[in-house]
Amino acid sequence: MRYRKIITLVAAVSISLAAAAYRFGDSAHSIGLVSLKGGKVRHPFVLEGGQNHYSLIGTATVLPPYRGDVRISLEGRPEIDHDIFLSGPVIDLGLHKLPELRDYTLYGLKPRDRIAFWVRLHPPVFDPVCRVKVEDGFLKHRYGTRQYYFCSEACRDAFLKQPEKYTGKDSVCGKYNLVFHDTRFGAPVLNMPVRFKGKDEMDGKGRHPH
Repeated sequence: MRYRKIITLVAAVSISLAAAAYRFGDSAHSIGLVSLKGGKVRHPFVLEGGQNHYSLIGTATVLPPYRGDVRISLEGRPEIDHDIFLSGPVIDLGLHKLPELRDYTLYGLKPRDRIAFWVRLHPPVFDPVCRVKVEDGFLKHRYGTRQYYFCSEACRDAFLKQPEKYTGKDSVCGKYNLVFHDTRFGAPVLNMPVRFKGKDEMDGKGRHPH
């Protein structure tokens, strides 16, 4: 029985690591350390602009002596609609009580806890000319494989005259932060940067330098 548990544990860890290493086309993975000193992150989430949705895959380890509850928030402007999910182990052996996620708050973090979570992002769409937030139903024009939306005929006309100038500028860009705040003190115990990059920041193969 003892050897069976060990084999099961090794299999579970192997599957989890393989899943974490795989990167989907619209996703990014980051690894962090939760601590009283503000935490550390191995690398930021790096995302290509222009997608309708994204998936962030995060993992973090709680460093002693931290213990408590943390509120997770996505900080940056403009605001992005998002959902956060806690990912449980592939195989639950019942050997360790995991923290619970309710209303974007992780309850019951303990030293040496290892957590895995998903964040689904639903970014807004912008007029590529004036960068005003727009929605389906506004003036629109298809260019290439993309549908662009405009707040006015003036912006649409400007785009039609020089489409290459505004291509790809209808999506969110810039820097955001996925921040873990201790609910007792309000101080951050982990900050995971989220970066949206445009075409000019990609290499010749359509990938972002990382």
